[in-house]
Amino acid sequence: MENDDEHRTILLSFTTDPYQVLDVTEQLTRTAIQILHEHNLKVSILTKGGKRSERDFDLLSAKPELSQYGTTLVFTDEKMRSEIEPFATSTEERIESLRNAHKAGIPTYVSLEPVWTAEQTLELIDLTHEFVDLFKVGKLNYNKQHKNVDWAEFKRDVIKKLEGYNNNYYIKTDLMAY
Repeated sequence: MENDDEHRTILLSFTTDPYQVLDVTEQLTRTAIQILHEHNLKVSILTKGGKRSERDFDLLSAKPELSQYGTTLVFTDEKMRSEIEPFATSTEERIESLRNAHKAGIPTYVSLEPVWTAEQTLELIDLTHEFVDLFKVGKLNYNKQHKNVDWAEFKRDVIKKLEGYNNNYYIKTDLMAY
């Protein structure tokens, strides 16, 4: 069945992770991708699952025009990452999965949100700009740590860096206000 009328992308997922440990055995995300692709619907993966997500690269690379693979990156400091994101895979593993997705021909993106420190976020761009097709940049909300970032300066710095690398980017509304 073709679905030529629907052009929006279905995001798996922003408030949870499609590649939780349970999905290793249940493979619900794989089934969802297959169903969406069978109906000619676009799917965007957002995960902190690292290597767990790579098992579906065959599906995503088979239909790159309907697929997008992304990960959330927050920390270059692994100690901070393990304290704040204790159930997520390491930043290094997520970056390696992004690199592998790009090599497989899958359009890639990074969600740089929440921004815990400006310095780490800018360093993450340095580490990934060669194999990321789109950067989505937000800020940190609802946490006292947000007071430790000069958001106007960060916005200027991140735009300068991304434009210097000639990367596509999207600045989220909460950060654009600065």
